[in-house]
Amino acid sequence: MSTSGGDHVSELRPLLTGLKFPESPRWHLGRLWLADWGAQEVIAVDLHGASEVVGHVASFPFSIDWLPDGRMLAVSAAQCCLLREEMNGEWATHSDLSSLSQKPWNEIVVDGRGNAYLNNIGFKFPGGEFAAGIVALVTAGGSVLQVADDVAFPNGMAVTPDNTTLIAAESYANRLTAFDIGPDGALSNRRVWADVGDDHPDGICIDVEGAVWY
Repeated sequence: MSTSGGDHVSELRPLLTGLKFPESPRWHLGRLWLADWGAQEVIAVDLHGASEVVGHVASFPFSIDWLPDGRMLAVSAAQCCLLREEMNGEWATHSDLSSLSQKPWNEIVVDGRGNAYLNNIGFKFPGGEFAAGIVALVTAGGSVLQVADDVAFPNGMAVTPDNTTLIAAESYANRLTAFDIGPDGALSNRRVWADVGDDHPDGICIDVEGAVWY
């Protein structure tokens, strides 16, 4: 992999061990950040393996991303809300999601304008009977609205650097699905970005060359 500092890592090596249920990896400010669902911790680690716990979220699952001003957001499935970490390290409610769904909220991605996209699984997991999920938008102004439905276990999401396309992993549909992002943040022109055969895509990201990884 290539880092933002220009260093290249050509071999696989462990950076962290002893994690309980790591999810939602993000590269941010020169470090890899992740949500350890089992420990309910947000952890940051550099390429030398130096790590620290930078936050706690009492939820399983939860996922993270950042607003353009640097404040971290966390999706809390347990509280059915989107949390915002303030400068003093305390969490505040950024948006209440309960009006859209009481089912588990899963992944988040924030675009360059401060719009946060979140997806909802649509059924109790694990053990529940399948039902299609949704994608919601929390605008930079704080409005909450549903912008997509009929998503088969929505999982990781990514937004292209020009803020024009959102790509979502549909784990139960074996595909990556793309949407155009409008000036108001609404999604349209739904289409298959990639059919992944028998795979069940989960978390995804876009690299510096524009390739989508899952």
